[in-house]
Amino acid sequence: MKKPVIGIIPSQQNQFSEYKLKKVYVQAVQAAGGLPLLIPFSADRELIQLYLSRLDGLLLTGGLDLDPYLYGEEPEPGLGAIDPERDHFEILLAQLAYQQQVPTLGICKGLQVLNVAAGGSLIQDLSSRGEKVYQHYQDAPRAYPTHQVTINQSSNLYRIIQKEKIRVNSLHHQAIKEVAPNFRVAAKSGDGIIEAIENKGPGFVLGIQWHPEEMWAEERTAYQLFLALVKESKK
Repeated sequence: MKKPVIGIIPSQQNQFSEYKLKKVYVQAVQAAGGLPLLIPFSADRELIQLYLSRLDGLLLTGGLDLDPYLYGEEPEPGLGAIDPERDHFEILLAQLAYQQQVPTLGICKGLQVLNVAAGGSLIQDLSSRGEKVYQHYQDAPRAYPTHQVTINQSSNLYRIIQKEKIRVNSLHHQAIKEVAPNFRVAAKSGDGIIEAIENKGPGFVLGIQWHPEEMWAEERTAYQLFLALVKESKK
């Protein structure tokens, strides 16, 4: 049986001279029945189109902070390190994938990329909200769920997970501020932080703020997200 090819976006390390990717992303896609393929960065629109023509689905992974210039803001004191090369590549890739209805799952930074690529904005640092928010960068093992999110029962995310409330792991200090017009909120945490978005139109585009790739082997609701991406990528 032919396996759908799922493009996965790596990060960079060592002064941006090497690609890196946590194995759990690859393992989750493989376990769900997909064929993972790492996609190197490029500023060439034609090359990005060529990548997309070879893919059945797309997985946008976690990473550094997103350059606030991309959503029309100046850097604030709490902004962390950014990777401009990855940011510009990933924004264009996400825009073209959306236009071509390539099934896409965005995780953590991947959710933020989806939102900014479609015209939304971000909170640059959740600590700027003081005591009004939970601890979203947990001091616990990466695979351990530390806070609860509530899923909108009318959402595609609910149809995938079949639960209104789940506990998730949390490893971010940025979050969605304004949701892009093409997306709707699919889940929130109890402090009001947006934890998932999905496209309003046809096709499968889902962004989640937590890290199911760290939990998929032990937690069914995490595994179901990768199953959904692979299932949609087979169509």
